[in-house]
Amino acid sequence: MKRNRTSAKDIGYGLYLYFLGLSYRNTAKALCRFVKRSHVAVWKWIQKYKPERISYRRRKVSELVIDETQIKVGNDYFWLLWVAIDLNNKSILDIYLSAERNMFVAQNFIRNLVNKYGKHTVSTDGGGTWYPYACKFLKLRHHLFILLF
Repeated sequence: MKRNRTSAKDIGYGLYLYFLGLSYRNTAKALCRFVKRSHVAVWKWIQKYKPERISYRRRKVSELVIDETQIKVGNDYFWLLWVAIDLNNKSILDIYLSAERNMFVAQNFIRNLVNKYGKHTVSTDGGGTWYPYACKFLKLRHHLFILLF
């Protein structure tokens, strides 16, 4: 008889948190609200359930649209820094959560996008003055767009 100490729902949530980018220990800490498991247990779940090979298909991207917003997690405020959307497919390319909102974080986020998808024009809403500087440093074209509702 196989023993199931942790429910499939809790394991699935743990896998979800890990693949969002949390470490084994941080995933275990986040799960302690529902079920107490060690970081070793999380590691074992990853070894058991991870895909053998994640196929990473390089998407054709024409232009990156980047924006940020502030969210509240528990009692703390974070910047959902940033959401990058492909203008062609209107699909989310990347999301980054940060406690700070500045040019260095913007530059790091955009650099990761360039590494994944190549150099493309970056469009922003002008809310952050750091975007033009980050794009200039990374030698990318930047322009502002205006949303009309």
